[in-house]
Amino acid sequence: MVERLRQWLINPIMVPRSITTSSIGPVLQPSFAALNRGDQRQTLIFLEDLSQIAHQAQQLKLAALGRLTAGIAHEIRNPLGAVSHAAQLLNESEDLSAPDRRLGQIIHDQSQRIDRVIENVLQLSRRREAQPELLDLKVWLENFVSDFRSSAATDQSIHVQISPGMLTTRMDAGQLTQIITNLVQNGLRYSSRSHPSAQVWLKLQPDRESDLPILEVLDDGPGVSEQHLSKIFEPFFTTESKGTGLGLYLSRELCESNQAHLEYLPRPHDGGSCLRITFAHPFKTS
Repeated sequence: MVERLRQWLINPIMVPRSITTSSIGPVLQPSFAALNRGDQRQTLIFLEDLSQIAHQAQQLKLAALGRLTAGIAHEIRNPLGAVSHAAQLLNESEDLSAPDRRLGQIIHDQSQRIDRVIENVLQLSRRREAQPELLDLKVWLENFVSDFRSSAATDQSIHVQISPGMLTTRMDAGQLTQIITNLVQNGLRYSSRSHPSAQVWLKLQPDRESDLPILEVLDDGPGVSEQHLSKIFEPFFTTESKGTGLGLYLSRELCESNQAHLEYLPRPHDGGSCLRITFAHPFKTS
């Protein structure tokens, strides 16, 4: 702030650059006005929070995108259903050769893949408004892990590390379940690329600087290459042949709707990836 003021005093016409307080803090736009009070030279400082403006602009963009994509998705889904059904009927023919049967299966499988993409796109337009509630994150995480383990495959493991003390936030419990389910499944998928048995670690603890609750989802997979780091939260970006590229994008959007922050942290020494959620203060309501 002192540097911005100094630059403005030298050149009052110049628009000061914005200030980022931290990786999860607001982006502030300073502006200055001179106050003439006799012989005293005083300056009035204005601080505008650009984060809220950017969030509102993003919500408007997403609303427009949601309406557009929903219309397109419905138009695609109808003929796609006919293609998939025709492929199924074709495969039931007894006169079909093995190569042709394989081609029919490819048509059916790829139709199902497109349908999954359409469903994810429709989620953008159908997404309900967050209904935050006071959550004890320790209790929530223990219940989540118990439910997830009951349905996990035998070659999948989930490890949990929870720090002592109260860790609470205000968040939509259903949306948090959707977020963590996606992140855990994502981590297990990447872990399985490097190991015969996939595993992820969940670490719940307070942040050392802000004391806000943070939840990390870590895996021991190959990690994300440096050239892809800036793109992993973009819609439809994926490095997998069968991925939709919407999982991380939707997860971050749901976090933002609950005033939480999702970020990717590389693990150069341990290998793998870390996706960290920094939750809002439990008393923060807007």
